[in-house]
Amino acid sequence: MNRKLLPLLLLAVLALFQSCRGPKGDPGPQGGDVLGTAFDIVKVDFTAANEYSFTLNFKQQKIEVLPSDAVLVYMYWNDAGGLKAYRPLPQTAFLTNPNGIITYNFDRTDDDMMIFMDGNVNLGNLATDWTRNNEFRVVVIPADFLKGRANAEVDLKSYESVVKVFNIDESKVKKISAQ
Repeated sequence: MNRKLLPLLLLAVLALFQSCRGPKGDPGPQGGDVLGTAFDIVKVDFTAANEYSFTLNFKQQKIEVLPSDAVLVYMYWNDAGGLKAYRPLPQTAFLTNPNGIITYNFDRTDDDMMIFMDGNVNLGNLATDWTRNNEFRVVVIPADFLKGRANAEVDLKSYESVVKVFNIDESKVKKISAQ
């Protein structure tokens, strides 16, 4: 008799929990656009005098960057079809004269960021195309966006994808001169 009663008891308990519903809750807050901050650093010269680097202090430039925010840096590489083509840092170039490799890279602290050049060649012997009048686009991504999100939502290596996802209005990008 217990064998017949056990399935009926389980069915009754299951039906009890299926029918339990409470009142509908209030709607959640309206979702908003995630806005990234972008600015250009223009006229960056890499020389022996500045140790082939440029440092930007966020507070001096009145740029808010929280310790948990992500900072992405893209280098203006060339024009493609009338549009500026940006490449993400680190960016490596393979040289033929002189033979070697140079890399543009950056690091960031809570207070500042540094963009620098490195390589296995004498940087002082490079053509000025590589060392003078460089331009970088910096994008600050709010930490709230990155929490609990899959990286598949945005390709951070694609400048075009980042601009689209973070609603960056390129006409409002602040320009900061390195000189």
